[in-house]
Amino acid sequence: MKIRIDQKLFAEAAKRAHRRLPNNPLQPLLGGLLLETDGDSVTLSGFDYETSTRATLAADVLETGHVLVSGRLLADVTAAMPTGPVDVVADDQELTLAAPGTTFTLPTMDRRDYPELPQAPEAAGTVDGDLLAAAVVHAAQASMPDKEAAGSLEGFRGVHIAADGDHLTVSASDRYRIVRHRIPWTPDGETADDLLVPAAHLAATCKQLAGGPVRVSFTNNITVAALANDTLTVTSRTVATPFPNIDNFFPNPAAASGWLRADAAELLEAVKRAALVNHKEEQAIRLSFDQDQVTVTGGVEGSKGASRVDAEITDLDGFTAGYRPGFLGSLLAPISGQVQIWFTTPNKPVLIQPVDDEGRVIDTYRAVCMPVRLT
Repeated sequence: MKIRIDQKLFAEAAKRAHRRLPNNPLQPLLGGLLLETDGDSVTLSGFDYETSTRATLAADVLETGHVLVSGRLLADVTAAMPTGPVDVVADDQELTLAAPGTTFTLPTMDRRDYPELPQAPEAAGTVDGDLLAAAVVHAAQASMPDKEAAGSLEGFRGVHIAADGDHLTVSASDRYRIVRHRIPWTPDGETADDLLVPAAHLAATCKQLAGGPVRVSFTNNITVAALANDTLTVTSRTVATPFPNIDNFFPNPAAASGWLRADAAELLEAVKRAALVNHKEEQAIRLSFDQDQVTVTGGVEGSKGASRVDAEITDLDGFTAGYRPGFLGSLLAPISGQVQIWFTTPNKPVLIQPVDDEGRVIDTYRAVCMPVRLT
């Protein structure tokens, strides 16, 4: 193989592909990146049996071929090379990278033992990469940790994306929180497919692909889903257990005892301040209400703290409820402007949604937070 390629593009592609490789692979080959030429381009591929990456770059291909080298070494040396064209030459024994005044030689690995990469399903539509990343990264915080999501709970370890007409719904839950974002997308045709990918993997993928349009490929009854932009394609093995049906767990606003409407950022800061005097992370903060203020209280016996936030409050006089501050805070964090929270009883979950400048509830984000029983 013999190619000439731009250093900046090469280094960025090697860095992105290397990030998804395991740090201590069980097989050394899985720490490698596969370089393959195709016409006037070169593709860098990595695979760890869970996630695969393919970065395709324009290059002057002088001789076709393929080579497998250490992903870490390739990322390090391409980043250290001077700006400009880089000549890359490979044979069965070594890969040489040369630029004016700089040369690196890397040993190659046996390509014959490298596993075959999964094929990405056909794309079903396109979504704004920044919107997708924001929704998925936030939802991933509400997923169940892998070590807890065993057996019938395995579906809670993933982030679920489902097509719903011209929108995608992005959902996650750890049974104490539910998060659902609704973002616009452009489907290629009628589809009602979905995917469920381990939360950490999907969040990392969406952050990599942010910055432009992203094509979404659903599973289509196979075990691999894919996301791609113009230069990078990432496939992920899906979670085997279906995502739980969480629709019935969203409280009905019409059945609420009362509600508050306040500035989300102010309420979030009040939650954070109250939590400072809690002895444990899981210790509850208390929300209590009067006519035009919500008081957020933290701490017990000794250290205590309280913050008051101006709010529009309906039918909550004498109401007090407790919530884990980390959970409630995480659900308030993505809301800019006003938030409305519906309460039923102190022992039942609350519904959280943003409110627009005209006072209308926005359906693009809905969240549920379970209370903590106060003693």
